Amino acid sequence: MKRLEFVLRGLDGPEEVRLEGDADSWRITRNGETRAFTVARLPDGRWSLLFSDGRQVSGRALPGEAGSVAVTTAAGPRTVHLDDPLHDRLLHSPSAVSGSGEEEVRALMPGRVVEVRVRQEDRVESGTVLLVLEAMKMQNEIRASSSGVVARSLVAPRDAVEGGALIFVISKRMNETPK
Repeated sequence: MKRLEFVLRGLDGPEEVRLEGDADSWRITRNGETRAFTVARLPDGRWSLLFSDGRQVSGRALPGEAGSVAVTTAAGPRTVHLDDPLHDRLLHSPSAVSGSGEEEVRALMPGRVVEVRVRQEDRVESGTVLLVLEAMKMQNEIRASSSGVVARSLVAPRDAVEGGALIFVISKRMNETPK
């Protein structure tokens, strides 16, 4: 059985969507409600989803820009903002959307901190290794995506971190002393 998780971004903000299934039999969980449906590929290239309550939806879905899917149904074309949790976090992290002059560095996966290579007030260049995080028996180097000064370091060796946890704050103002 396959299990897929996505973040759907709508007018009410982000929500988690989970798909579970095999071959043509699937379940979707959204807003705590689970619905079963079957999937069939139609001869003209469209997909047909037949829900257990008798409702049917058919149309085409093509990858769009990062974090979006172009969907065309009888109701017309529509862009759906849907991405896997990791890429959604990267596209919509506070550092990606704010102009605050600070970059928040977050753990993109749960793991254990093996080594911290920088300290508070250290100057770092883009690409500098900040720490080594062990996840699924692999060691991953977490690097700075921009130059700056380490304003806050929130982890130490042997700390366990969750995916999305704030681990560093990098001030992009190089001549400013961090608080």
